[in-house]
Amino acid sequence: MKKIADIQTALEFFQKAATSQAKATEQGDYKTANKNYNEILKAIAFLKNKSAINTLSKLLSNPSIGVRLWAARFLLQINETESIKILTEIANTESIHSLSAETTIEEWLRGTLEF
Repeated sequence: MKKIADIQTALEFFQKAATSQAKATEQGDYKTANKNYNEILKAIAFLKNKSAINTLSKLLSNPSIGVRLWAARFLLQINETESIKILTEIANTESIHSLSAETTIEEWLRGTLEF
């Protein structure tokens, strides 16, 4: 990944990595999924450093289930209601991501989800 220079670039990297992570998960390619998860975390670290996590809100309606899943997960502290709504929608699908969404909600409600 090239260096993230600004918030827009961080959002673009986040979208690309979250989409790729979700596709790799669906294909059972854990190495690629893990690599993209690390890229997601890099984008999140940049956004946190710039106090711009809230900019992920514009991604909650993204067509990619991975982008919605990861954006909602990192927005729980800022917009719990909308994030849980998105995660619940994903949890109610037949996709492999439904378990991740369900577990994220459960851990959040228990207070054990780490950021």
